[in-house]
Amino acid sequence: MSTAFFEAGGATPVSARVSQWMKQARLPLDAWSRRRRQVVAALIGSLVFGLGAYGWIAADLCGLDASRSALTASTQRLVETRRTLAQLPSLRRISAAMPAVRAATSWSSADDVRSVSELAAQNGVALLALEPGPASGEGIERMRPLQLTAHTDFVHLMAFFHGLSQLPVLVVPVDVTVKQDGAALSMAATLRVFDALRPAPAVEAAHAYDDASLDEDDDEEIVFFDPFSQPRLSAGGEPADAVQWRLVGLLRDRTRGLALLDTPDGATTVAAGAQLGAERVTGLDELGITLANGGTTRTLTLMEAS
Repeated sequence: MSTAFFEAGGATPVSARVSQWMKQARLPLDAWSRRRRQVVAALIGSLVFGLGAYGWIAADLCGLDASRSALTASTQRLVETRRTLAQLPSLRRISAAMPAVRAATSWSSADDVRSVSELAAQNGVALLALEPGPASGEGIERMRPLQLTAHTDFVHLMAFFHGLSQLPVLVVPVDVTVKQDGAALSMAATLRVFDALRPAPAVEAAHAYDDASLDEDDDEEIVFFDPFSQPRLSAGGEPADAVQWRLVGLLRDRTRGLALLDTPDGATTVAAGAQLGAERVTGLDELGITLANGGTTRTLTLMEAS
């Protein structure tokens, strides 16, 4: 077995090293060595450079973030411009297919009345009143209103509204009210005439902005149905023509009740026991009314039109 002996002065204690470092740190600046001054100056320079670079980037003094935003906006505008250029041939075809129209200054309210009257006559719409109003707006926003009231049926009404898009100036119907008036429909509307604008042809306008990414189901044909038609139903073997009533309202208290019915001759009110043609009102509650014709009964509710 060997034994190694170390003298006390052979190893510098840790406390002695710390004491030496403290003494070096407390030396005045003029007592520093040249190497120490260079190292401290390099450290301070590196710190100042780092802080300055961080502040430069954070404040975007070089305009890097602004340049990136401008590049993104320019790319988006380029995409939109290319899309517009791709649509230009379709727009040119639409413009070439549009019929020539007289200048806005040559189209007057008399032309409005004449064109709408001719369109109504062609589509079986009986005009009751057609009153032009004062013009408003300037330029392409110049507009003249036409107050229209008429009698027609649903098919001819839809044909009339469709024909508005075929007029040589843009006519927009607003505030349209349609009510059943006996066997016909009573219609009131305001037509706004923009004589500086022309409606686009229906077929070309529908395909001018076609997008290949659209679902094919979006091109399904729109089908209209007549909401004012009376369903021809039969109850208990009766002829279909005998079923012509439609319940549109109920008023009832503890002692009696009234029902509002829509008939071919107009609206009427009935109470329990009233006679409706060949039928009699045998019951009336908050849900509907019961009609009886001999041994056959049926119920009209607010949710059905029969």
